Amino acid sequence: MSDERETPTFDPEEAASEAYPLLKEAVGSILKGSEEARTAYDALLARGLSEDQAREEIARVLLATMFHVGAQSQMLERAGGGAGLRKEGFARLATGETAREIFEGPAEED
Repeated sequence: MSDERETPTFDPEEAASEAYPLLKEAVGSILKGSEEARTAYDALLARGLSEDQAREEIARVLLATMFHVGAQSQMLERAGGGAGLRKEGFARLATGETAREIFEGPAEED
C-alpha cells in the first residue's frame, strides 16, 4: 500500500472558466440591487462601452474590492470598509475613471 499522494495542480485557465459564470451572475445581481452600480453601468454605456465592456468594469470593481478586503488595505480603511470602497469605486466609474485608474494608483505604504 503506497502513501503517495498526488500534489494538486492549479490551472488558471480552468479556474477562470469555473469562476466566470459566478462572476457574471454576481455582476447581474449587483446591477439589480445597487443603484450605484447601475448608475456606473449606465454612465459606461453612455461613454460608448459595449454592454460586455461595461459589465467587465463593474466586475473589476467587485474583484478589486474583494482584494482590498482580503488585504485589509489602507484604501479599504479610508473608505470605511468593503461596502464603502465598492460604493466609491462605482461612483468614480460613473464620473469617468476606469477600474484600473481607481485601484492601480500609487503603491501604498504599510
